[in-house]
Amino acid sequence: MTIRRHTLLLRGGLSLLFLLPFVLQAQPPGEMRAQTPPQAVPGGGQEEETTTVDYYGDLMTQRQGDTVLYLIDNVIFHHNGTYIQCDSAKRYDDYRIECFGNVLINKDSTYIYGDWASYDGHTDIAKVYSPLLKLVNGDATMWVFNYMEFNTQTNIGEYNDGAVITQRDNLMESDRGIFNGDSSTITFAGHVAMRNDNYRIRTDSVSYHLDDEVVTFLTKTYIWDKDRDFLTADRGNYVRATETYHFTRNAYAMTADQEFWADTMDYESAVRRVVMRRNIQILDTAQRAVGLGDFGFYDDSLQNGMLTDRPAVILYDTVSTASDTLSPASSPSPPDSAFARADTIFFHSYPPGKSKPKSKPAVPAAAADTSALAVQGQADSLRSDSLPPRDSMAGRRTIGVDEPPAPLAPDSTFAAAEAADSLPRPLSPADSAGQRKDTLERVIRGRQNVKLWRTDAQGVCDSLTAYSVDSMAILFGRPLIWNGSSQLTADRIDVYSRNEELDYAEFIGSPFITQQVERADTLFNQAQGRLLQAWFRNNEIERAIMTGNVMNYYYMGDDSLPPDKFAVISCGSLTIDFEDREPVHMIWGGQADWHIDPIDKIPAGQSQRLSGFSWEPDRRPRDRYDITDRSVRPSQRSLVTGYAQPEFPIEERFDATHEALLGGETWRDRSELLDDNRVANLRKNDLL
Repeated sequence: MTIRRHTLLLRGGLSLLFLLPFVLQAQPPGEMRAQTPPQAVPGGGQEEETTTVDYYGDLMTQRQGDTVLYLIDNVIFHHNGTYIQCDSAKRYDDYRIECFGNVLINKDSTYIYGDWASYDGHTDIAKVYSPLLKLVNGDATMWVFNYMEFNTQTNIGEYNDGAVITQRDNLMESDRGIFNGDSSTITFAGHVAMRNDNYRIRTDSVSYHLDDEVVTFLTKTYIWDKDRDFLTADRGNYVRATETYHFTRNAYAMTADQEFWADTMDYESAVRRVVMRRNIQILDTAQRAVGLGDFGFYDDSLQNGMLTDRPAVILYDTVSTASDTLSPASSPSPPDSAFARADTIFFHSYPPGKSKPKSKPAVPAAAADTSALAVQGQADSLRSDSLPPRDSMAGRRTIGVDEPPAPLAPDSTFAAAEAADSLPRPLSPADSAGQRKDTLERVIRGRQNVKLWRTDAQGVCDSLTAYSVDSMAILFGRPLIWNGSSQLTADRIDVYSRNEELDYAEFIGSPFITQQVERADTLFNQAQGRLLQAWFRNNEIERAIMTGNVMNYYYMGDDSLPPDKFAVISCGSLTIDFEDREPVHMIWGGQADWHIDPIDKIPAGQSQRLSGFSWEPDRRPRDRYDITDRSVRPSQRSLVTGYAQPEFPIEERFDATHEALLGGETWRDRSELLDDNRVANLRKNDLL
């Protein structure tokens, strides 16, 4: 019988020996085969015939009456640019073969090592079997349990019984996977775990690029980065060259002090720099602050950050440990949270003592000096029991007297104040150091269109700077602050807090107090001067001292009736005590000039509005939704810390199997390359 396209080599006596291995060959167990799309041909039909499989063997023969060709020694096949070499083989027809012993499949830079394989040239599928198959591509090695399929046309391999892949310091394992030699990628599915010197990853669907070491996340992925930070997202990738995570859906990152959320996020793990876009939230537990916006970044190495595109900041006092949610999330207007917004918000962190210039010492002033500078230097010594006893002012909501109290003598302006215990004074850096949660000093800056809201005070200004070192905030651009029915303004306002509550404020440069009179919506008590100092208790104004050419307009009358008198006073200083945010006691200092007129007999030339008067309730934020309508995500920290880090059971299974096979006598860890002599035999016999 003539065999097409090959030469029969008969070696007497050897034919019986080489036929023996083919007498009883077990058929391969049933396995799930890789789905290969039909090859397209011109006209849109399916290709029914492919190029036949080329082959060579030192010894090739057939048994009488059998169409199967048997090959032994230096056996090699070629199809679709792929070489298959083995110890011996059976060729059933032009397209179907079986290979036995030391099987090696090579296409381009891909090498697959197995014990036994079958190949069908119609489907281009090679099925390879071994207790441990080995696939090598460049510096990557894949160990596959039991069985895999390889398509010689598409250069794609598939496994379903577990595999371990190593490449330098990278180790990956998965239940199932697809290797693509043309794109140098492996797609993992099922249980997937990955690790290297930079991360540990747990997911159930991921793609890995062998050449670039790029990990592409195809589903929810959990990442522990360098044992420091935790990250997760539904989609994204990791680029090893830049150590950068690019998340494109539902991104979240957690560091020791911060949590970050965003629709998309770029996270440079080497420097902890994160760039976020859309639906951003930053939760800083050290500073008890929440940042919101649609674009922002945070750079841990430079200790700075920014939020823009409708940004907002929430400063909160408490976290509910039961539900691990911020108080802003559990209530639309929590009493212990402050909300702020601006066109752009900046965050900066500094080493201790570097966040703000050291304040200058107060300039000593004579007791009789009632100028703004003098009062500023002395007001810290005011005492809270200079306030009249509370029971003596019960029910006094306005100044219900026929004429103002007699002014104090110039040299006694502060004498009465010195006689009682001290009001809270502005925090110094030393005072506030014990309140800080970390060793860094934080500064928050809001630029343009700043709004502030909490239940007990609201404000607007052009820009704002807040310091953690002394719990101080500076408001610029003729700011306005509302507290109860009072509106306070100045060229600049410095506000201090203590224990998360308003404590003290200075209104510098043309301060002005405006208060709407009860039962008279168009009438306003007013005071203006050069400097205004205000003290707060339980977040409510308790005392205000205005100094320097003070002018004071106020209305008087019985509590139950509209006011019937109008007082005009000019003096060196004015002290106002408040109860429930309403003025109940006034003291004028220095030389005073005053007069009181019935409301219906106010002289025609007497204005009822001071020159700097303003009343702007429309600018006053009504609630937290005037600051931001964004919701606040609850902290995930307690949940995340309970997540199990990835385990590597397939690696353990591989180590045990590999060690057992090496201890036997029939299996070896192979790394040989394609035999050039066998390829030369194909060429020499004009088979390629």
